[in-house]
Amino acid sequence: MVPTIKIKRRILLLLIFAAAPLYAQKATVRTVYSDGKVTKRTVSFSPKKGYSEFFMPKSALSGIDTLEITPSFAVATAGEEGYFIAPDGYKTSFLTGRPDTLRAVYRKHPLGMVGIKTPRGCWVEMVESYRFDMRLCTSHKAGIYTSSIQYILKNIKPYADLVLKVYSLKGDDADYSGMARLYRKLYVEGKIKPLAERAAANPLLKYAIDNPEIRLRQAWKPLPTLVPNQTRENEPAVRVKITFDRCREIVDALRNNGVDGAQLTLVGWNLKGHDGRFPTLFPPEITLGGETALKNLIKYTQQQGYQIVPHICTGDSYKVSEDFDERDLAIQADGSFSTQFIYSSGRMYQLCNKVTYEKFIQPINDTLRAYGFRGVEYNDVYSIIPPLSCHSQEHPVNPLESTEYIKKILSDGARKIGGIASEGGYDHVASVLDFALYVSMSGPGTNFGRLKDEYLPIWHIIYNGYIFSCPFAKSVNYPIKPAEHGMKIMEYGCHPTFYFYSAHRDDKLNWIGTKELDLKCETAEELETSAQIIRQGYDYLKEYGYIQYLTMDRHEALSPGVYCTTFSDGTRTVCNYSDKTFTFEGVEIASSGWHIFKAEKQ
Repeated sequence: MVPTIKIKRRILLLLIFAAAPLYAQKATVRTVYSDGKVTKRTVSFSPKKGYSEFFMPKSALSGIDTLEITPSFAVATAGEEGYFIAPDGYKTSFLTGRPDTLRAVYRKHPLGMVGIKTPRGCWVEMVESYRFDMRLCTSHKAGIYTSSIQYILKNIKPYADLVLKVYSLKGDDADYSGMARLYRKLYVEGKIKPLAERAAANPLLKYAIDNPEIRLRQAWKPLPTLVPNQTRENEPAVRVKITFDRCREIVDALRNNGVDGAQLTLVGWNLKGHDGRFPTLFPPEITLGGETALKNLIKYTQQQGYQIVPHICTGDSYKVSEDFDERDLAIQADGSFSTQFIYSSGRMYQLCNKVTYEKFIQPINDTLRAYGFRGVEYNDVYSIIPPLSCHSQEHPVNPLESTEYIKKILSDGARKIGGIASEGGYDHVASVLDFALYVSMSGPGTNFGRLKDEYLPIWHIIYNGYIFSCPFAKSVNYPIKPAEHGMKIMEYGCHPTFYFYSAHRDDKLNWIGTKELDLKCETAEELETSAQIIRQGYDYLKEYGYIQYLTMDRHEALSPGVYCTTFSDGTRTVCNYSDKTFTFEGVEIASSGWHIFKAEKQ
């Protein structure tokens, strides 16, 4: 684009911006139909009480491949104040000097919201339907930033009306904290019981909140695997790291180091270790000691005053499993099986959530309860991926139906074991989830790139006080990692979480830690060191664990690299990621340091 054209384009945009109050509730809608026809039109959002709305009835969605909505207010020029907020918490600032053409496509939507703040106003779009059939497209071209929502409807039988709501935020609410508070008000408050209320009625849940989470990866097959198509004949041998008897020694070490409370989650206790022969779990892996040793461990752990629960995964299926059946698998729109990757047991196939609920989950949890497990059970994956659609003729489900089956799956574990945890923060399961192992895979040191400039705690402003969590995967085992990973636990009011042998892969794709920065217990010295590290998380919870029960009401930068979080009782945390000492209300906070200002009355 030649300079003259650029100037004309910017003048045109300035004219549009000047008239923003008049046009703030309009949008350009681009529709691509299945027959190849493309239309483009300008529409007005319909005014409602407190918001405006884009609406299309379910009957009007047939024959549409793609529907793209670009609100007139979702446009900004480079150098302006403001930002876009994506559903996964990423912030795009309107920086100058970017490459002339950039585009970021967000396909993962832990939350159903998109935020826009420009000098002309602040808006939040609430994606009421087809959230998991959409993608957010943020672009930068010739100094112009644009945010568009694309609904990908190809091969989808319409299952709901399409509804997109727009709220305009004013005053102290006109920022990302206000966006998140509004989401909480609309979709959480009065719909989900706060943690404090649930914990008061459930001692097992309260115990898990008030004491550190310790995960013990006991056994697994080599990863990456050299045997992608595993059978009983060629299945790799299990690597054993923590037998059931060694787990008892870990319990003793915790007790000897003053860790008087903890929840232990056994990972890879099941047949052939972590992911072994899912969905088959039983009998417990014999090289760890077998069923009798496991039952003895559960009883011993509880006698010592600790909770102990299993890590299970009821959504995956491997061909090496005796329970593998192609008729149980989720089918994609093109008729292929839904499969994600090759893991330690070979090609991983995804079970239809309806099948899991009707066929697998109840007998699994009945057996686990009979073993004696009690606490906040962990069922992997369900809260870190979208709900699976299934196009099987025998058990078809759309995302809404799939979500209901997932909630039933998780609720069964909560009811029989005591509570429920899963891997991430996707909030289609928020109404039943107690603990999110980690909310995001990002965190300090992430090279965001493209149009992702920063991660903001949108999820935490919404769900702190309702779901307890570790903020990032790399915040696990925080005392042995760079300070900023642990500081995020303080900044966001989160849960200290620990993991023996988190780095189980043989390549560089371990997402929680490295083999150098990990908890181990092969020697007496390693076990003693690990127990002392966990003691730090235990002590933190005794002093500051009350913050987990509070809502996060505001998060803001006090200075470059210095963040303040204000919680609902007035408690504030200040974390200094800058390279200089920062003074706040008379308290000097060193570089890579933090301070919690407790409320006068808790």
